[in-house]
Amino acid sequence: MPHASDSTEQRLAEIAIIAAVSAAIDVPLAPARIPIAGARVEIDGASDDRTVLVEAYARIGALRGGQPKKLATDAFKLAWAGQKLGSQRLIIAVAGEEAAAYLQRPGAWLTAAIRDANVEVMYVPLEAALQASLTDAQARQYR
Repeated sequence: MPHASDSTEQRLAEIAIIAAVSAAIDVPLAPARIPIAGARVEIDGASDDRTVLVEAYARIGALRGGQPKKLATDAFKLAWAGQKLGSQRLIIAVAGEEAAAYLQRPGAWLTAAIRDANVEVMYVPLEAALQASLTDAQARQYR
């Protein structure tokens, strides 16, 4: 049995999310470590020419604890990296409807900031077996 904090399922779900975004926008995407301004930024999915940057968030269900902050951090990372690299398309892709709704709340400053930074929010439903595996992992992690 995996350790309660193991995130193998989340990593597999993030790979599936990036693959789905890649297919949807017809641009090959791959994980990338990108040096920018003396720092190194890890992006879940980037095009070879860095015109497209994607962060994947694999969480099904209600957001808990620091999860909203993680979404905000990912959006800020995309906005900063995209500005530095001259990227044309920035996407935060989420597997959960709740995460998508959180990032698109009317009247919320984060929603306005994401929109102003030209970061798209894309909901990517997972295949049923992967969604079940992810949900089981989340239940195990929050016992």
